[in-house]
Amino acid sequence: MQFLKKSRFVAMSALLLLAGHCAYAQVGRSGIAAQKGSVSKEATVTAVAGESWLTHLNRPFDETSMGKTWRLGPPAPAPGEATPQWQADWPSAVASQTLTLHGSDLYRMNCQGCHGESGAGAPPEINSVINPVRATSVELVMARMKVSGMEIGRADAVKLAQQSKTALLQRLRNGGENMPPFPHLNEAEVNSLFAYLKQLAAVPGAEREQLAVKESRLCVGEHIVKSTCHTCHAATGPDPGPQQIWDGAIPPLSTLTMRKSQPEFIRKVTRGAPVLMGASPMLYRGRMPVFYYLSEDEAADVYLYLTLDPPSQSAGLGTIGALTQPGSAGGGTPPVNGGASSVSQIPQVQPQRGDADWQTVLLLTGVASFIILLMAGGLGFTIQEFQRLSAAKPLRSLTVTTQPKGRTKDATATLQRVS
Repeated sequence: MQFLKKSRFVAMSALLLLAGHCAYAQVGRSGIAAQKGSVSKEATVTAVAGESWLTHLNRPFDETSMGKTWRLGPPAPAPGEATPQWQADWPSAVASQTLTLHGSDLYRMNCQGCHGESGAGAPPEINSVINPVRATSVELVMARMKVSGMEIGRADAVKLAQQSKTALLQRLRNGGENMPPFPHLNEAEVNSLFAYLKQLAAVPGAEREQLAVKESRLCVGEHIVKSTCHTCHAATGPDPGPQQIWDGAIPPLSTLTMRKSQPEFIRKVTRGAPVLMGASPMLYRGRMPVFYYLSEDEAADVYLYLTLDPPSQSAGLGTIGALTQPGSAGGGTPPVNGGASSVSQIPQVQPQRGDADWQTVLLLTGVASFIILLMAGGLGFTIQEFQRLSAAKPLRSLTVTTQPKGRTKDATATLQRVS
């Protein structure tokens, strides 16, 4: 009986543990929501960290469409020609200056480097965003089902659209097999970006849902670096020489501000510029795409962010772990177009623990508690049966031993009358 009590105590403890996990998860979500409402975006800007996304995928630069605009900079000057001088014509960027960004701006900074201006992507490596976004529209879901000959009610269409939206937002936050996560986007930015994706996908009524967000120039730089540059550039690492660049090495973000002055950096990002490479260094066009859709001010914001928040070797708090530093992320083919660094697409791989982690913990805890309850119940039943059988055994033994030969039935009857 004492063992049975201990088993019941273990089962009750498991139930209390499960309840505690549920309460803690609820409090955690409330705290996160309160924090998002009270902390400004500027206070949450963090340094870029870890390896590039291409290195994470073990994918050479020459064998991917990620981060490429398919526009290259000007060729190297002909022999005897002087390198053209260029000076940026832009106002000085101020870190504290506040800008108004729309969903289209957030798309340019975070998504266009891979999915393109139209959202069509580069299949099969990079999927289109159009159909997944259209699947979040109740009207388009009903129209598609009708065309397929399977008309459904509006209530069912609402459920399907909501499931599609949930899946799309989870992919945006947590990433996927080929798509990195976007932990630097806050809720307001995600809502603004999603509203623009609906407009891009021609969802009915999307024009009325467009949202604007207030951002500092430092935030603009963070968006572009984490969602574009970090696709190809590691956060930190050794500065490659001309021969290493020829062989495909990509300079880390931590050295870009040392390799280029601010005007040179702005020109490289927005218009392109030749780069020295090879055993006998010469100027070549370079592999790095020209990010024509970024303004000079936005390129200056990138330089500002890399200067004020220098890249970090490892991931910061709230991440699963820092990614390792990359080796060469380029191909080994001698470049016809040269081989500079690539300011490319999408952020550091620093996924944060979210609701999915809590759901996993709760599920595992619930399964464990259920198993413990089953084991405790089984043990309790077994012990009770054992005790009952043990109590009945002496009585049966007494019945057998008190039966003389020839009088078995009479002795058994006598024992029954006595009991």
